[in-house]
Amino acid sequence: MKFRHSIVIRLALFFTGLIIFSILLSGYLVFEKSSKVITEYARNRIVHESELAEQAFYALLGEVSNDIAVIASSPTLNNYVLDPSIRSAQDVNTLFKSVLSNKESYFQIRFIGIENNGKEIIRFDKKEGRVLKSAELQEKGDRDYFKEAIGIEKGALYFSKINLNEEYGVVNEPYIPTLRAASPIFNAANQVVGIVVINVDLTRLYVTLDRISKEESKLYLVNREGDYLYALNRGKLFASQTGSDYNFYSDFKIDFNHSFVSKQVETGFPINLNNNLLSYVKQLNYFRGKRSLYLVVVVKRDTLLQSAHAVRANSLQALLLVCLICMLLSWFFVSIISKKINQITRAISNYDEGLVSDIPLPVSRNDEIGVLARAFKKMKTKIDHNVNELNVALEKERLAKQQRDEFLQNMSHELRTPLNAILGLTQLLKKNSQSNSQQPIIEALDRSANNLAGLVYDVLDHKKIVEGTLRIEYRSTNIGNLLRDIYSSYQYEAIRKGLVFTVEIDAELEEEMFQTDPLRLSQMVTNLVVNALKFTPKGEIKLLARIKHNDPKQLEIKVIDTGIGILPENIDKINDRYFQESKELSGRYGGYGLGLSIVKQLSSLFGGYLSVDSRKGIGSTFCITIPIVSANESKVKEELVKTQDVPELEKLYKILHIEDDVSTIELVKHIFKHNAIKLVQASNVHEVSNYLKENKPDLVFSDLLLNDTHLKAQLKQWVQSKKIACPLVLVSASEPEVMQTITPIYFQKPFKVDEIKNYTFKVLGANEFFPPNFSSVYSNYDYDKEKIAKVVNLLIDEFETYKDRIEKAVTSKDQEEWEAILHKLIAHINNLELSSLFELLPDKVEGVSLNQLQKIQNAFAYYLCCFREEKRINLKD
Repeated sequence: MKFRHSIVIRLALFFTGLIIFSILLSGYLVFEKSSKVITEYARNRIVHESELAEQAFYALLGEVSNDIAVIASSPTLNNYVLDPSIRSAQDVNTLFKSVLSNKESYFQIRFIGIENNGKEIIRFDKKEGRVLKSAELQEKGDRDYFKEAIGIEKGALYFSKINLNEEYGVVNEPYIPTLRAASPIFNAANQVVGIVVINVDLTRLYVTLDRISKEESKLYLVNREGDYLYALNRGKLFASQTGSDYNFYSDFKIDFNHSFVSKQVETGFPINLNNNLLSYVKQLNYFRGKRSLYLVVVVKRDTLLQSAHAVRANSLQALLLVCLICMLLSWFFVSIISKKINQITRAISNYDEGLVSDIPLPVSRNDEIGVLARAFKKMKTKIDHNVNELNVALEKERLAKQQRDEFLQNMSHELRTPLNAILGLTQLLKKNSQSNSQQPIIEALDRSANNLAGLVYDVLDHKKIVEGTLRIEYRSTNIGNLLRDIYSSYQYEAIRKGLVFTVEIDAELEEEMFQTDPLRLSQMVTNLVVNALKFTPKGEIKLLARIKHNDPKQLEIKVIDTGIGILPENIDKINDRYFQESKELSGRYGGYGLGLSIVKQLSSLFGGYLSVDSRKGIGSTFCITIPIVSANESKVKEELVKTQDVPELEKLYKILHIEDDVSTIELVKHIFKHNAIKLVQASNVHEVSNYLKENKPDLVFSDLLLNDTHLKAQLKQWVQSKKIACPLVLVSASEPEVMQTITPIYFQKPFKVDEIKNYTFKVLGANEFFPPNFSSVYSNYDYDKEKIAKVVNLLIDEFETYKDRIEKAVTSKDQEEWEAILHKLIAHINNLELSSLFELLPDKVEGVSLNQLQKIQNAFAYYLCCFREEKRINLKD
């Protein structure tokens, strides 16, 4: 065939030309659009940076506002104002010192009276990490912050301008960017007697802003006069105080009246400060709008488009090179496609023998050879396609399963860790809060956090349910309280949607305790309530619960709504994950989700079932029916949660905590704030190794993931090399099966604060007390964990009662009561081998001194820790 008749040659030339034309056209369009794309991207980025900086600034103001409000309204300070005695002054000193010690950014706190020209009455300073009470009390009556703060109304908060801290009119060195927060203090006659002031070091805020500010973009905080309050170049800051000539308006050649006075600045909007700058300005207001700052993010356009200019300069050479390569490839393709008939023969033979062949076929020919080549290629392509589709499907299935397992494992760690901190800190708030007005807020926070935990468990537990590894953990529960907590959590959502949400619970459920799994039961009911709220646009929702006295007893919980309902033919499909009744349903009326599938499967695990009665457009009734067993306990009266006693230890013990999650680190600091404990926290393997070289800890708590590194091998190596020669406790979001391969002692996040404390003081206290011996209890009850847990629970109740009775008997010197207590205790002392307690109890109550009473109470606190830990062990799955 002649060269000019070859369709292969003609197609090659056509497509080569088309490719060259496309490349040239694409290059031209890229050059035209690149600068616009880069500019738009940069504009979005600086808006995002500005939002992050704004959030950081207002977050700091919020934290300081809470602290100054709490101090100003604290009974400690008010008692001092009413009665400035030595004792009340000491209490204020303790309060001020505690605030400075716990807040890294606070470096000064003062109480300034209105008398003696505003002389400081109490002042604490933080210098080089040490909190010291200052004896040099100054008169601050001439200071602006004193004059302004003394005149605001009761309960209001004052914030100063941001400037450098001064003493006696001289700027302190090193420079400290300072924000002063204050609140007036009133006496019983509602007269101002002074102000309380906190000086806040903004260095940590500046470090946060440093991280937000990128290399190309620059972030600034300036005041109305143009002084830099924040910049990466610290030498430019506070020019009016340091005597330098730096000014934002002059540095950037900006007219304030033209550029900053507009609605765009007040609401935040990209504006052109000058032609060479891409900028974003946002006005930050605080102190009820009396203070204003300007948050400015700028990028120089020349810097921004530098890469585009470089591309434009080199693009022509690159295009010529690409065109040359395309022509060479086209010529190579033509030469390959022109092979003779033996290529087809070899290709068919190789394919028949199953050999891999890359021989090209002449499919562009018009003769019989071309027909044969095309027919073979079509057949081969179809077979290969089907085989590849099968292989791809199998590989996708394998990868999907692997990715699902990895996703759930990672999600378990990433979700349980912050949930652990939220739930733990909420427990601390409940225990430490002394304000009755804050209790409902804290309890609502606790309920919401537990609801969030339940939703997390919906996702994490689904894999266990499907694989059949999830177990129901029964414990004594007041179901009435549990249902009312769920009702309280979602009552606001119902009111917000205009729905009537009611709850009706049998008195028997309110007054008696039943054996059930509170977490799984809460998951089921919460899912049904959320579903009802989701699909009920108007009307009402009812939550009903009762006991059906069948044989055996059954718990019946109904959630009734007047929502959109379900078609009869679709009711059986609600158990399918993500079932969607109508493709037109979207948003909040979308799929029924994972929730109902979990409710169905959990009810089966309980030995019960889920039933549905629904009519389209009228409403639905979802009913959970599960077997229930009474716990034979009276309802526990609701009381404010109080901190459980722990023993006062005489020796100093070292605890090593290995963790990289900031919230968990802070929570553990609060848990182990004790005179007998020296807590060391390490967030990387290098720090742990260095500590273990020089120290022998008495207890080690460790997470399993540290900066995305799994510590299983490293922990085992430390244990085997005796660098960790003490109990190793895992505190992780990993599954128990994983943690048990390293140590039998573990707490899964989210953990309970009191359980960690009980275990810790049980272990450390064993060095000073003889721990109780439970071997006789286990043998007497045939190692039945449920029975042993009940026995230990009775011991807890008895020892708490004995502790109070002993204190009253010693105080009143009641020998008859003392002998009755000894008579009751001797059986426990012998049965549990409580030799430490036996040595502390004399026959005569007159022989018990105050010091000895404290030792007795201390021993009781230790044994109660041991009992509570033993109860946890027996209730754990």
